[in-house]
Amino acid sequence: MSAHLGTFSAPGLPADGRTVERTAVRGVLSDGPRLLLLRSRHGDFKFPGGGVEHGESFAAALVREFREECGYGDVLVGAELGTTREEQPAAEPEYDVFGMTSYYFACSGGTALGAQQLEAYEAELELVPQWVTAAQALAANQAVLASGVGVMRWLVRETAVLRWLASGSG
Repeated sequence: MSAHLGTFSAPGLPADGRTVERTAVRGVLSDGPRLLLLRSRHGDFKFPGGGVEHGESFAAALVREFREECGYGDVLVGAELGTTREEQPAAEPEYDVFGMTSYYFACSGGTALGAQQLEAYEAELELVPQWVTAAQALAANQAVLASGVGVMRWLVRETAVLRWLASGSG
């Protein structure tokens, strides 16, 4: 059974607002105590993953995201570890709220294939795959949060998941 790792809502969202939903998957690929995460130019870390496309299984989406973001193939998707929920103001004028549920999965295997295939915003953030422990990534994310510089929308979510993993719960 997976754990609910937190709900993160922006203040002032209408309780009955028109909501657009997105489903995302995130991979927790480990090699001993180290995790394969994406480090941004700000020094914070996020889990590989992203939105599930129409008709795509969670596993297929996660394998695709590892290939695109990390340049990794042959990743095996295992058990669901937990979920998070985020609610932010919607960018689309016909909606009030952007709601996203992220599903985190234990992953194994993986082969470095080479070049990343980053989206424009990911390239601008200079996302680079890096092996680090949950404690190292947690400390880096907490430092970026404390500095207030380069705080991305995902930082609170990913910090909560890293805190959970570093505590030995994951």
